[in-house]
Amino acid sequence: MGERLYGVDPLLDGLVPGLVGLDRDGGRRGRVELPGGNPVIELVGGRCSGKTSVLATLSASYASRVPLVRVDLAAPDFGDPLLAGLPDTRPDGSRLTDLLYLLSYKLGLRVRRTTQPLRFPRLALGLLVVTAWRPDGACDDGGLAPQDLRRAEKRLKGVISQNGDGGEDRQARLAEWIQAVDRAVPAGVSGFGVLEGAGRAALRTAAPRLLRSRVNRGALRWWGGHLEHEQGDAVQKLFGFVRDFRRPGGDQARLEEILVSAFVADIAQHYGPLRRQNEVPLPLILLDNAHVPLGSRLLGPLRRKGADKDAVGPVVVAARVGDATAHRALRLVADLSAAIGDEVEGVLRLGLPSLERGDLVRILGAPDRAAYLPLLIERFAGGRAGSARTLAGAADAVARDRAPGSRPAASLLDVAAPDGTGTTVERLLAVLVPDPAMCTRLTLLAPALDIAAARRLWTGLHSRDTSARPVDEALELLKDACWASDPWPGTDGPVPLVADRALRHLLLHHLRTRTAPERWRQVHQHLRSGYASQEPPPEGGAGQIPSAYLHHTLALGFTESVVRSLHHWLGHSTPSAWLAAVNIVCAAPHPPAGYEAEAVADGGPCGGCGRDEPAARDEVVHRAVARLLEALWEQSDPLNAPCPDRIDQVESALRTLHEHETTDDFRQALRHWSARLREGVQAPYLTVPEGLPEGSGR
Repeated sequence: MGERLYGVDPLLDGLVPGLVGLDRDGGRRGRVELPGGNPVIELVGGRCSGKTSVLATLSASYASRVPLVRVDLAAPDFGDPLLAGLPDTRPDGSRLTDLLYLLSYKLGLRVRRTTQPLRFPRLALGLLVVTAWRPDGACDDGGLAPQDLRRAEKRLKGVISQNGDGGEDRQARLAEWIQAVDRAVPAGVSGFGVLEGAGRAALRTAAPRLLRSRVNRGALRWWGGHLEHEQGDAVQKLFGFVRDFRRPGGDQARLEEILVSAFVADIAQHYGPLRRQNEVPLPLILLDNAHVPLGSRLLGPLRRKGADKDAVGPVVVAARVGDATAHRALRLVADLSAAIGDEVEGVLRLGLPSLERGDLVRILGAPDRAAYLPLLIERFAGGRAGSARTLAGAADAVARDRAPGSRPAASLLDVAAPDGTGTTVERLLAVLVPDPAMCTRLTLLAPALDIAAARRLWTGLHSRDTSARPVDEALELLKDACWASDPWPGTDGPVPLVADRALRHLLLHHLRTRTAPERWRQVHQHLRSGYASQEPPPEGGAGQIPSAYLHHTLALGFTESVVRSLHHWLGHSTPSAWLAAVNIVCAAPHPPAGYEAEAVADGGPCGGCGRDEPAARDEVVHRAVARLLEALWEQSDPLNAPCPDRIDQVESALRTLHEHETTDDFRQALRHWSARLREGVQAPYLTVPEGLPEGSGR
């Protein structure tokens, strides 16, 4: 199975090379220079949609060719062990200062095509004093001798104020200052951990770079010009900046923005007119999980809005969780100029494409694959590239290990990973719903068709927990923009509760394969209880049972009861409404292995039989309803491929209903449903006549 990405060529071979000035294969590309600098490219998609794979591909393509850094903003260590174990807040730094250390360190490494490594004199100066400097007397109650730090402060002021190019005298003074701080502040001293954990590692990493860097009047002058709120000369302003940074309740966000601006200014200074004239490729910053708060704090100053019109900034590609459909589809980006025209306030947001059936065929690769495998993967992946690759890998394992006569579709979701991370379903759900407790909760609630039913189920199974909070928390997660909302056609309101088809399929399979038969019975009894208490009167009395009630009745295995109710309903509704109800009923999940429906008392004669003469006609229609229900329900199982025999059965049943009910609706349904079923469409997404919503799902 190849690792090729689908639908993202406009980014990999158009947008990024045009901004960096270099193709992925190393060929030179005329760089597009934009007024105000480059926009931040944000890739928007749901979980497991392939965002990380796109960043990994860009990293592999450019790491040896341009200054590059790739970080995960949601990881505690940003994906780099250098910064492992850092607390989120501390007096001598923050998550953002740690991130800036990492960005400047990685971008400053020498690469083959860079004649001179990137230097960050402005940023290094700011980070050094923020991380390591302590004002007079600050250490008194911690048992530390402050005199070394006071002397070091004076020395540092002299070093900063000194003009020069990093001569031996300046390096000696700076090294002495760093060593004094390191000696005076032992590691692990709570509250005084200037060099604790990653802070110590970060400073020691920065120290050699600082000793080589030119900390001259240009960098100092930059700080003086950007600290207008501080008093004194540039040095005094810089130390005032640090005091403000560490002051409880201070505006740390504004001060962090200045540090980011220093980072950008250093890059702009490096890529001056000469390097631009020589078309030196720009640095590439790859940010994963940019939707976290830290992402906004970093990306704000990186955007082109408000930047110097002649500035040249880095190329930034950030991936964020969100609704891809709310933005221009990346697959449809034809050229760079058209894409840049869509940017808003320095950000170009592009929706990652969902995988199409043809993409899945190419991912599976081998020509001898079962024809229904792409359809099956499409149902459980929901267009998510990451899910599709996991399922394709499971298909490989099934093809290798399948015993003769086994059902590969059923075993695909239950393949155990060689590394012990669980079955296919468990691995997919671990990515889509990372919180194990929430995943367990959603698995239980997945069969619910609406919010009231979900709450009824939770309180019914948790008699001591009458709070609505567990269900409300699940609803909040489902409202996240990363989930596709695909309500069932022909329903009023948000039905079902889990409207993302692929997620619902995974949760229901997990419930069915991990639930004891008795528990399954309890779940659907509680869900059913809120819709109706009994079946309609046998002799055509008023009223009819809601389709939601029959949906859960079918999930409980009471097929004959459902057939009687639908036959009765047929004589008391329009054909289109009846067909829509059949769609909802036949979307019922199938019970787990070993489940047996409870024996029930004879419900009496069918309410639909005996309404016409001769009685034989009613029996024919009754059998047609039973055949239609049986075939549609079996075909609604997402693990089942389109079955020609079952589709013929649907056609036969609808033909019988057309002949006996004297309406053209059943003939239309015969034509439309037959075609859609052969395409792999399942209840409840079959076309319903008379203009009711038409689904297109699998």
